[in-house]
Amino acid sequence: MAVTIRLYGAYGDFAGGVRSVAVDAPTLRTALDALVALHPALRERLRDEHGRLRDHLGVYVNKNEMRFLGGEATRVEDGDVIHLIPAVSGGR
Repeated sequence: MAVTIRLYGAYGDFAGGVRSVAVDAPTLRTALDALVALHPALRERLRDEHGRLRDHLGVYVNKNEMRFLGGEATRVEDGDVIHLIPAVSGGR
């Protein structure tokens, strides 16, 4: 199943300037693993030292936040889009 992973903010920079990657994967977890296999510099940006997704990472499958789906076990279908969005903070 071909899914597209869109990289926002600095995540694209850590993938060599790529903003979109197509991978074949049946679940969100395997899609993220495939992304890291293609762009190893993303590994420590996406996961902590225990292998958990970092808190400041927003992960959406199409328009739905993964926490309200099945987490990393969420099934993805051909044509789905996964969005990886860094948290934005600061300001007044």
